[in-house]
Amino acid sequence: MCDRMPAFPASVQQVLSLASDMNTAPKELVRVVEHDPVLTLKLLKVANSAYFGLSRAIVSINHAVVYLGINTVRHVALAIAAIGALPRKNSAHFDTDDFLLHSLCTAVMTRALARNIRIPEVEAANFFVAGLLHDIGQVVFSQFEPDTYRKVLQRSKKEGCPIYVSEQSSLGADHSELGAMLGERWQLPKALTEAIRMHHIPPRKSGGNPMRECLFVANLLSARLHHPKNGPPAMEEAELPAWVFSRFGTDFDTILHQLDDLESELALATEMFQH
Repeated sequence: MCDRMPAFPASVQQVLSLASDMNTAPKELVRVVEHDPVLTLKLLKVANSAYFGLSRAIVSINHAVVYLGINTVRHVALAIAAIGALPRKNSAHFDTDDFLLHSLCTAVMTRALARNIRIPEVEAANFFVAGLLHDIGQVVFSQFEPDTYRKVLQRSKKEGCPIYVSEQSSLGADHSELGAMLGERWQLPKALTEAIRMHHIPPRKSGGNPMRECLFVANLLSARLHHPKNGPPAMEEAELPAWVFSRFGTDFDTILHQLDDLESELALATEMFQH
């Protein structure tokens, strides 16, 4: 199924490769992006969006790399490619608009949680990507197994079970595994693909992969902020391991309260990735 998914454009693949190399000179990244006019225009639009809150206009890709950093340009290129690849219609009755809202909400929250545990801003970009892509496997199922996936969604809603449980029963795999396989195909960092693969399974203790921890919590919190239409939340607050609250806050309401301006950040991120 992954083999039938479109690969990212060559320019985006080059951006990902160059940005993952610590020795890459910014001018190399600029040269690759500037050879793709569509990517250039979209990157400049995003760089000038209110989400990044820069005080000056970004008029070139060189400016974007200088003021946003290589990692942020990398995650923006990846996000543009992922959102651009989303088909708007399917016969599985999978709500792609709600999927996008949940993904953006989870991305914003994953990044916000990373800041709260003092992850450097330059690294928090990949946390945003993890949130954005964590459910991408659902889109693949809805496109390539629409009849089966329609029944998966119906069962999930009827029985009140998480979508991934219904997927495993009907398809033999779930969207988190499929999403991780895509991440590996797209050559994403190992910590990011692990976070996607394990985003429904809480670690027994914290400290192993902060991205996985932030994504796991953000996925549940985003369902509290905007209840997903495609299926019920994966886990209730009372079921969570103790480390979640010792690391992030005493309960969900407290954690949400600590994350400043979530609604406005979500609105800005949504605007940033609109078609």
